[in-house]
Amino acid sequence: MAGFGHYISAVRYQDSTRQMLNLLDDALESFLRHAVPLDSREVDVEFEPPDREWGAALNRPTVNIFLHNILKDGSRSVAGTRPTVVDGSVFYAPAPTPMEFRYLVTAWSARHEDEMRLLGAVLAAVNAHGSIPQAHLSAGLAEIPPPEIVLAATGAERQSELWNALDGQLKPGLQVVLRSYLPGPPGIPAGPPTEDIGFSLSDQNTDRSSSRRRVSGRVTDESAVGALVRAPFATTRVDGVGRFAILAVTGDELVIETDPERTITVPDVGGVVID
Repeated sequence: MAGFGHYISAVRYQDSTRQMLNLLDDALESFLRHAVPLDSREVDVEFEPPDREWGAALNRPTVNIFLHNILKDGSRSVAGTRPTVVDGSVFYAPAPTPMEFRYLVTAWSARHEDEMRLLGAVLAAVNAHGSIPQAHLSAGLAEIPPPEIVLAATGAERQSELWNALDGQLKPGLQVVLRSYLPGPPGIPAGPPTEDIGFSLSDQNTDRSSSRRRVSGRVTDESAVGALVRAPFATTRVDGVGRFAILAVTGDELVIETDPERTITVPDVGGVVID
């Protein structure tokens, strides 16, 4: 089953990566149509480069959303791996890559006043929201946080360069940034959990010895994720998939600091499961 789960994870990664830009376009259009609002019977939303040929072919008010830059966001870099569960199997996958997607948003109409009114409505909608609500995200974006949507603090020079490259007529536009994550590659299947690792400590001056071992535990209640686990001489926390490991001796009482607290006694062999 782990092999099949890994195959499913790889397929999902490939699909979500290939479709990322289209999915973000769909989410942005859905958000703006609802938040501005933009009636599809009256206003078009298009993603084509707004060059002269494109502008000359318009026949009704249009909001153009042109993706012109894709950047890795170094200010939000995340390292390490994260446990994920695919069809009941645990995988350790690289963290998703934080990205920035920069759009030039412009309004087009036969009358300048209508363009300014339309662009102002888009500006107000973007400024009023910190992220694109979940309702506008398709299933392909469900495994990453909702994209943040902000107005770029810089980019005026870049906007002028864009119009020159497009051979278009310079006009007011918004520099809108979506901050999202590119899903990490499929993870490595986790092996079977280690139940315990035993060792003993002895005092050469006495006959006393202590046989502590690494006890593996699992908490079935999802609310226990992150909870502190206490043994008489060690502490740890429950990880993202409900597992923990702690040094203890047979007969020790383990305390999981949930509300209410849960306790369990370390058995002679093997790990523990807490409901």
